[in-house]
Amino acid sequence: MNKEESFQKRLAKAQEIVSQLHKNFPKKGKTNQASDVSTKHQEAYLTMRQRAIKYIGIDRGKSYGQVKKILEKTFPEKSASNPQLVEQVIQDLINDQYLDEYLCGRRIIKRHSGRAQKSKEYIRQLMFRQGISKQTISDLVLEIDDDRVTAEAYRIIKQDEWEISQPEKVMRHLASRGYSTSICREIVRKWLDEIGTDE
Repeated sequence: MNKEESFQKRLAKAQEIVSQLHKNFPKKGKTNQASDVSTKHQEAYLTMRQRAIKYIGIDRGKSYGQVKKILEKTFPEKSASNPQLVEQVIQDLINDQYLDEYLCGRRIIKRHSGRAQKSKEYIRQLMFRQGISKQTISDLVLEIDDDRVTAEAYRIIKQDEWEISQPEKVMRHLASRGYSTSICREIVRKWLDEIGTDE
């Protein structure tokens, strides 16, 4: 037997072993699939799941609400007649780590920080409108600094662009970013006091 034949035999044997192992392992994403779905609804479940995975793609940072909206739009009759099925599909995708609402929420927090800083309540409302579940929002809001801290950091970044003759405009600007009247006054007063000290 020459080297080429010996190599081909070893390769065929290795492929056979891998093929056997593949059959013995559960397929990825199947661990929780159809966990509580009756046989009658298995096909609908699988079709919905495939559509949701296609929508999510390689980006896991979608919200519960976004996926739910897509499934309800794509399968209006099935969603209306069996809303629990939609909920089950989404919950299984979260359990199988296809869907990560925390990633989605943290992106929103990051987008609205620094030069684009918003208040904690403003960001909470943005996450709610994005369809992130209440529990996830409650967890993520704890990761955001107190409004006084973020408003002060925002002042330091932006104060060179503010016009000293228009403090009311600055207050309206801060209020438009979700800050309370008391925090807006506090920040503007601090800004004006610092300018007065520097002169």
